[in-house]
Amino acid sequence: MRSDALQRRETILRTARELFAQHGANVAMDVIAERSNVGIGTLYRNFAARPELVEEVTVTTLQEILDAAHKAQADLSTDQHAWSNFLDQLVNLNLGALSEALGTALPSTLSTRVLTVQRQCAIAVSEVLEAAKGFNLVRADLNGVELITVIGAATRPLGRAFKDQAPQLQERLVAIMLDGLKPENTTALPVEKSL
Repeated sequence: MRSDALQRRETILRTARELFAQHGANVAMDVIAERSNVGIGTLYRNFAARPELVEEVTVTTLQEILDAAHKAQADLSTDQHAWSNFLDQLVNLNLGALSEALGTALPSTLSTRVLTVQRQCAIAVSEVLEAAKGFNLVRADLNGVELITVIGAATRPLGRAFKDQAPQLQERLVAIMLDGLKPENTTALPVEKSL
């Protein structure tokens, strides 16, 4: 694929991911094309139908998680910020909003391609998590599924009333979530005894 065609395809994927996260996976294909600054024909030459685009956005997102996990694991021994950088990357992927949108758009039986990268991603996240535990950067009782689930929950879209009343609430919830992953939070809180 020519470099300009590849760049257009990447722009379409990036734009589709943003729109899916904001509006759900049923956003009109012509809106995706318009926001990507390409014609509808170009969009359909790259992705013949919505399911194909949804699958590619899913695979691309999982690949970004996989790449971030590999980088964090490679960097952890020399850079203690690698763990927090990894968490920031996961948060910035807007996994909660995206998984909500894609979860309803993906077929009930996932393709081998999605399952393969999903499996690789789960292994890589677990490996970087275990490495971070070895450096005492994260609580020892956390597993990879819990990590992704917590980040997904913290980045789920908030209702309009919340956004209007507390515009910084999403960032605050993410900060609270990230604080909860720190190792000092693994000790149980003392229980008050009644007199």
